[in-house]
Amino acid sequence: MTASALLVLVVLGRIRRYGTSISWRRRADADWWQRQPIVGAVLRWVAVAALVAAGTAAGLLWLFGFPSMPGAGAFNATQVLDLLKIALTVVAGLGGVVLLAVNLRKQRVTESEHLLAQAKDEREQAQSFNERFGTAAEQLAHENATVRLAGLYAMAGLADDWVENRQICVDVLCGYLRLPQQDDESERKVRESLLRVLVERLDAGWRGSGLDLDLTGVRFTDPAVMELAASGSIRFDRAIFAEAEFALGPRMADSVSYEGAEFRGPVTRFESSATFVGSEFSGRLLFGEFTDWRGGFTFLKCRFVAVEFAIVGWSLHDRIRFDNCDFVDCTFDFGVLDRPLEPGREFVVADSRISGGAIDLRGRGEYGLVLSLRRSKVEGVTFALDPDPIEGQMKVVGLTEVEVANTSLPDLYTRVWSADTVS
Repeated sequence: MTASALLVLVVLGRIRRYGTSISWRRRADADWWQRQPIVGAVLRWVAVAALVAAGTAAGLLWLFGFPSMPGAGAFNATQVLDLLKIALTVVAGLGGVVLLAVNLRKQRVTESEHLLAQAKDEREQAQSFNERFGTAAEQLAHENATVRLAGLYAMAGLADDWVENRQICVDVLCGYLRLPQQDDESERKVRESLLRVLVERLDAGWRGSGLDLDLTGVRFTDPAVMELAASGSIRFDRAIFAEAEFALGPRMADSVSYEGAEFRGPVTRFESSATFVGSEFSGRLLFGEFTDWRGGFTFLKCRFVAVEFAIVGWSLHDRIRFDNCDFVDCTFDFGVLDRPLEPGREFVVADSRISGGAIDLRGRGEYGLVLSLRRSKVEGVTFALDPDPIEGQMKVVGLTEVEVANTSLPDLYTRVWSADTVS
């Protein structure tokens, strides 16, 4: 598990910055308020009150035209008492200002203590998450399969709690799947459990989290991988799908990449629109059954060896198109097609090479065009046809700038068009 240990080191380095990340601004504010002396705060508020009083007095004097003040002998006893009341009121107001300053100071100190406590909780929680992460990562790198299984569930449990770094936990789990697989039954069980955990979590607690899954180069023998309900992107680049029947998806992902993937299973069902670049196929490819093909399927520079294309019904909403592909000993089975193509829905092979194999056009009905061959080379291909064809009740192949070698084209089943009539 040397590669696993390397994975642990890389991921631990990636999240190191999260271990000490707290709100430094909160802590700075709290420290500032704690460092301020209470006498200074009171004097500042008294100064503010004095300035307000002086400004008010100056405004009143200006309003009354700055009248001259009478001498002390001009006031009687009642007026002197009134002046004393005013003076005491001013003093009481200043006392209120002092009390307000003290209470405000207490409130600020209380808030700063709360911020410090909150920052401390964040540090402790981050430390706890990091410790759990380190433990789970070490378990995943352990030699014993039972310990690795425990690490798998520990990492998934941490992802449940550590929402802001859930993507990192998922990256570790996907990274484990990308490691070279040991030829070991216990390791196979660990990987099956990991895949099941991802499927269950993504369909429940992690739903809608926008998680991305990087499953580049992983070998899959469990069709459950296509049940992953990730709402982000999924990369199956250079992945291998073998030994089982796969229904291609997943449907909820924002994007799915299959660049360089290999499909070696006995049956592959195309149930969700996708683009395949540089992929390789074998076995039976099934189109049209329980399918929502919004956007269709595009195959670019793909290779098909001994593939049986089975087209059953046309529930697609767009075309199936092959560009710059290589077909070796493949069978295009339109014999099971149970209804005509609707306008704008095509099965197109362009700029490709078809060598060997067969095209099955049996079955009567008003089907019309079922296959378009454009700027391609057809060599050594045979046709399976109805013994008693009826004009207008046949499945037709359209040919545009097609090079034919060692192939006998059935005139009744083919139509030749110029390049100007097709796109």
